[in-house]
Amino acid sequence: MKYFYLYILLLIFFIIGISYYKKFLSIQINQEGFNNNKSIVLLGDSILKNNTYTSNGKGIDDLLIERNNGNVYCYAEDYSKIMDVYSQIDNIPPQLNNPNTTIFLSSGGNDLLTYYDDRGGDLTDTSVLSPMFSGYKKVVKNINTKFPNSKIVLLDIYYPDNIRFQSYHPIISKWNQMLYNYANKNQNNVLRVSSMLTNPDDFSFGIEPSSIGGEKIVNSILLY
Repeated sequence: MKYFYLYILLLIFFIIGISYYKKFLSIQINQEGFNNNKSIVLLGDSILKNNTYTSNGKGIDDLLIERNNGNVYCYAEDYSKIMDVYSQIDNIPPQLNNPNTTIFLSSGGNDLLTYYDDRGGDLTDTSVLSPMFSGYKKVVKNINTKFPNSKIVLLDIYYPDNIRFQSYHPIISKWNQMLYNYANKNQNNVLRVSSMLTNPDDFSFGIEPSSIGGEKIVNSILLY
């Protein structure tokens, strides 16, 4: 009995030690799993989340999951605006902060539509673009701050072929030029979907990426 309680105490410490060791191994295995696989993160709007505008299983995230061994994290949402991206960023697992992760951001298009289409803004007035793009830059900075070890690729905005949206082309062009200048200054990669989606069959409803257009985007994403 003299050493009974000492044995019990040592046994408790041993069990606790084994428990923490197993937890440590689990974290290491998960971390290695994240680091050894190419991971793709999709943020933003329907340019990257076009499932509603394609047949089943032909959405951009569906195709990427199929071709990238499931290592795809899609937080992009239809109708999403610049400010909505913050909540998407919060959903990214912190373990994805590694060089094998590439984060793709498509945002700004719905903000332009809201101002110029829904609110009837004057298409000759581009004064709103500067403060709008300032909000966009803050989102990119937020991604860089939280995931400094991951690669970031910015998507420009394509030019819808639909006649209704052709009057928006000058606005889109100005936005894209701001994006190119910013990316060049900050050494960000740019995925120019504006150069890929140029034919009528690249779009659904004249403005959303179709299965054909989505396929083009997927092929380009997989090159990173």
